[in-house]
Amino acid sequence: MVADVLVPVEGCWVRRIELPKILGRVLASRGSGSSTQVRVSWPGNNQEWIDLSLLQSGIQQGWTVQDIPLSTTRSPLGLGEVVSRRVLGGREQILIQLHDDGRSVWLPYENLRRVKDVRMRYVRAETGTPDHAERFRLRLLAHALENWNHLTGSLDRLDVDPLPHQIQLVHRILSSGNYNWLIADDVGLGKTIEVGLLLAALKRKGQARRVLIVAPAGLVRQWQDELKYKFDQDYKIYGLDFVINRPEHWKGEDHVIVSIDLAKREQHMQLFKQTGGWDVIVFDEGHKLTRHGDGEVSERYRLAEMLRQMSDAFLLLSGTPHQGYADRFIALLELVRPDLKPQIQTMEANPEVVGEMILRNRKSEVTDADGKFIFKGQQIHRVPVEPSPETRAFQQKLQDYLRRGYKAGESGGAIGRAIGFVMTTYRKLASSSIAAIERALNLRLDRLSGAADAEPISDYDHQFSLEDLEDGGDEQDDLATTIRRTTSSEFFDFEAEMIHALLELAVDVRRNDEKLRLFLDQVVEPLVREGKKLLVFTEYRATQTYLEGALKRRFPELGEVALINGSMKLDDKRRAIEAFDGPATFMISTEAGGEGLNLHRSCHVMVNYDMPWNPARLVQRIGRLYRYGQQETVVVFNLHAQDTFDNSAIDLMMRRVEQIVQDMAPVNADFHERLYAEILGELLENLDLSSVLRGANAMQPEKTEAQVAEALDRARRARNMQEEIFTHVAGFDPNGLSGTLGLTMRHVDMFIRGMLPLLDIEVLSSPFGGRAHELRLPEELKGQFGEFSQRTVVRVTTDRRLAQDRRDLVLLDFETAFFQHLVAEAKEQRFDGLYAPIVNPRGQAGVLAAFNLRWQNDQGDPTTVEFVTLFGADEGSVVANPPFVADWLAGLQPGSIPNHSLEKRQASIARLFDAAGRRLAEKSTRFNHPNGLVALAAADAGTVPPSAAPPA
Repeated sequence: MVADVLVPVEGCWVRRIELPKILGRVLASRGSGSSTQVRVSWPGNNQEWIDLSLLQSGIQQGWTVQDIPLSTTRSPLGLGEVVSRRVLGGREQILIQLHDDGRSVWLPYENLRRVKDVRMRYVRAETGTPDHAERFRLRLLAHALENWNHLTGSLDRLDVDPLPHQIQLVHRILSSGNYNWLIADDVGLGKTIEVGLLLAALKRKGQARRVLIVAPAGLVRQWQDELKYKFDQDYKIYGLDFVINRPEHWKGEDHVIVSIDLAKREQHMQLFKQTGGWDVIVFDEGHKLTRHGDGEVSERYRLAEMLRQMSDAFLLLSGTPHQGYADRFIALLELVRPDLKPQIQTMEANPEVVGEMILRNRKSEVTDADGKFIFKGQQIHRVPVEPSPETRAFQQKLQDYLRRGYKAGESGGAIGRAIGFVMTTYRKLASSSIAAIERALNLRLDRLSGAADAEPISDYDHQFSLEDLEDGGDEQDDLATTIRRTTSSEFFDFEAEMIHALLELAVDVRRNDEKLRLFLDQVVEPLVREGKKLLVFTEYRATQTYLEGALKRRFPELGEVALINGSMKLDDKRRAIEAFDGPATFMISTEAGGEGLNLHRSCHVMVNYDMPWNPARLVQRIGRLYRYGQQETVVVFNLHAQDTFDNSAIDLMMRRVEQIVQDMAPVNADFHERLYAEILGELLENLDLSSVLRGANAMQPEKTEAQVAEALDRARRARNMQEEIFTHVAGFDPNGLSGTLGLTMRHVDMFIRGMLPLLDIEVLSSPFGGRAHELRLPEELKGQFGEFSQRTVVRVTTDRRLAQDRRDLVLLDFETAFFQHLVAEAKEQRFDGLYAPIVNPRGQAGVLAAFNLRWQNDQGDPTTVEFVTLFGADEGSVVANPPFVADWLAGLQPGSIPNHSLEKRQASIARLFDAAGRRLAEKSTRFNHPNGLVALAAADAGTVPPSAAPPA
């Protein structure tokens, strides 16, 4: 039987038990069991064979070691720093903190080989290979690329080129160690892309295995598509792609998207309670989660509260988080950071607290990679519509009907509330078009006559509240059908007779519809002549049908009119968008297209045929065109008809708002149109006009004018308050990534080009102007990379657009095994590049060292890593990530080793280690605790080329 004895590996350090201060290095071993001997090299190169029983570990704290596993199937854990020593069960073990991931492990000392680390190599000026400068460059670049992707996800498999504000936001979140944020970017800035980048980076860190995305029903397919086609991530939609009947079935579902209104239902919410937790939860359109100051909580908010307890990474997305309601805003912040509830409750006194939980990018400020503003601004044109005599007669009769109805509703109780609801419904429909109000009146008449009894009830599963009615939205675009639910008894005497009279007048209005005529003649006709596409918004399907017929009659040669409304399935909406991006000149959308959909690819002109009671809906509508990717100034025509009391109030409101914005936005400047759009949007979002109109049952213009002025004043105060709050919120900073290397796919290509010859990979050609490469792999690499199959001659690129167009090209990024192999090779100890003398073209002598600084959470789990370069000039200053490092990564010239004393070299590298330690401390927070500091490489940066002079 062989005795169970551990034998120190070659390169392990030992000491005699009786002479513990003298250390020696193991060279070999012989024998077995209790007769095992080890050959040790002692100081002075004295070598001897010595019995293993006379030795113990000589490994010292702070050394860098490599484990050599006994198993032939296990890979080494990598390099690590010696932290501590213990004797347990009669065995000596060494605590190693691993360089790669920051984990700490206890290992038998016999399995550890000491390696020459960066400090030792620098102090001794050991260059290693002849091409040390190039290997130093590639070693730094490998670590830099890996860390940049770790902090931004921007070098992963993407079908987009991330914009600076998107990369900056993701970098901020990941480097903070706190993954609970309200992302309050303006509508159209690409919050989906930001989330995709964040999830890509977290997935690579192993922190996004289970992800739940909760979104409005109309956006779930879009989320699924964007994550698939832009990020190559597969997500299933709960309720469409799969259902869960038993809690244990959740185990197979890790990437899930669900409609918020489906998940909030009791039977589904109970199932979601038993999902077992999520790594990341994302709530889109977070402002729809409402909790009022009086304690009233919506079902959506209750769902969010429940899910909040199931994840430590909780993201709310909303372009309109405040909306002038401080209580709702506070409720959102408490969802994001429940740990800061006391500070949030006193936010008015401590507004800076929002800086720890909100990130906000503004359209007026964001730029592309070249520093050019992305958004071109928007132009709003008010188109006044003077009603025809027929319209005035109809509206006068309708007002008489509405007043009698409201008076009948004053009786109170459920019936009174129902009558008031119907009257407000009529007003909203009448503000849209004659077609919308005419349809509702016909339905009411059918109900009174009994003709409606046989008609199918609408698919609404609940009765709207008055607040719902004010807000409007996707699910209300066939609002007239709610009239079918009314009583078959008259609201007041002679109601049916009045409706008959109204319907007779409506026929005349249709023949002389001044609003429709002006829309076709003065808005649509000129745009058609210019070859422009046109997006038209209306609140109601009846108006949509009315306009569709009018456009087809007027412009039959233009063919299809694309439509989006609430009756359509998501696939139908997508086909409509494809048609609008293709042959269709016109798109008419109800509010079903007002949120989340991208309609900007081929259009920059829109018309609001009707003006919603909720002004924030205008912002959402405009956001379908005024979003990232829009190449033109967005032009908006608002039809302002003076045909109803409500339209007159809305027109008054818009004229006052536009004047306020003109006064606030600077003129005669490039910034004007962009800032104008921003201020207009913020005022409209904060303007509570709908409650003013709801309360105006008497429809008295003088009183309403005063209420509009008061609402505007409140909106202006709310905007100012929001602006004050958001001054403490981080937004886009053109210099926000200065001090980082800001790496792109160009650097990936640069790295690959440098690595190929060092791995004996032949470049056969570089087609497409050098944007691609044809490679021949050595035989030993054949079949190792799934993207290449069994081929040894392959065509590759780092150009995402080129890879899209040419399917014969393999896109190399962090998703491909071949690129990961190149990065891993450059980081290996055997690759070298740990020390090099190089020339500093900036003419400043000093020492450059690269470090990985690592942090962990409060339970010891590594959270984030920062790659940093520190340059210590000879005169004593130390600079982090100096600008010239980015130039050095493109190419380095070998230099000469300075003729410095050993003591000076030790002091120089120690100075940079101290600076790295200070940076580690300065960037630590209550979420990020120091975990480790790893030196990756160091160089003497000289001002002269190599010389034959030997180092001191």
